[in-house]
Amino acid sequence: RIICVGDRLTYGYGLMGAFTLHSYPAVLQELLGNEYQVMNFGICDRTLSNSADKPYQKEKIFTASLSSDPEAVIIMLGTNDAKPRNWNAEEYEKDLKSLVFLYRNLQSSPSIILMQPPKAFSVLGKTLDGIQDGIIRTDIHEIISRVANETNSSVIDLYGLTENHRDWFTDGIHMNKNGTRAVAEVLCRAISKLV
Repeated sequence: RIICVGDRLTYGYGLMGAFTLHSYPAVLQELLGNEYQVMNFGICDRTLSNSADKPYQKEKIFTASLSSDPEAVIIMLGTNDAKPRNWNAEEYEKDLKSLVFLYRNLQSSPSIILMQPPKAFSVLGKTLDGIQDGIIRTDIHEIISRVANETNSSVIDLYGLTENHRDWFTDGIHMNKNGTRAVAEVLCRAISKLV
C-alpha cells in the first residue's frame, strides 16, 4: 500500500474532473498494477507548515492517512508554502522533519519519498496565487534535500523534471495529464527499487 500526501497537485486539480483517472496517484496505480494499492490523500490548497494558512496536518484526511497502514509514503507539500504570506523557512523545515517521523514511526514502518515541488510557471508575468518560483527552486529544494538526507528518506526532484515543460501545465501551477503521467513514471521507477 502506497499513500500519496499532498495538495492540489496530488489531488489532481485542473484535470477537468478526471482526477480519478489522471492524477499522478491514479496513473501510478495503473503503472504498478494490482499488486499495489495506491491511495490519494491529496487535498486542495494545503500547506506543509503548521503556521501557514491551511496546514495539511489539521485536516481529517491527514488523520486518515496515518491510519492507512502504508508500506510507502509519498509526500509533496510546498507549493502553497511558497506564497509570501505563508513562507517561513525555519517552520517549513521543522514541520517537514516532524511529518516524516510521524509516518516513519507508524507500525508499518513505511519507506518515505519526498518530492521537491515542480516549477511554478508565470502566466502573463504572474504566477497563480502569488506562488514564488524562486522559493520553490532554492529554499524548498534545499530544505527537502537536507531533510531527506537527515531522515534517510528518498527524494525526487520534480523541479528538474518539469522546468523545461511548460506544456505539462494548465495554468502554470497545475499539471495536465502529460505532466501527471511523467511524475507517475518517475515514481514507478523509484518505488520498484524501494518496495
